[in-house]
Amino acid sequence: MDYQVCRRCRLGWVEQPYTDPYVQRCGLAGAGLAALRIEHPGLSWHTLGGHFSDSRAFWTAVGTGVPGGYERRPLCSHVRPG
Repeated sequence: MDYQVCRRCRLGWVEQPYTDPYVQRCGLAGAGLAALRIEHPGLSWHTLGGHFSDSRAFWTAVGTGVPGGYERRPLCSHVRPG
């Protein structure tokens, strides 16, 4: 999983929460996202977009009740791409 945070703007972005196909749909990616939120409390979480159409249900499920809801949002001016 790739992620970036901006403490100044209180924003976080995640991309590519990949799990091996053998263990997909076992909750590992969701657990990884939850651990990231615990490690960086108080942030609103987003993605940069560009997801496959079959991943929309995943982002909707893991974004429920999460500030920002993993909705698409560009990086703020304090964070450099990459």
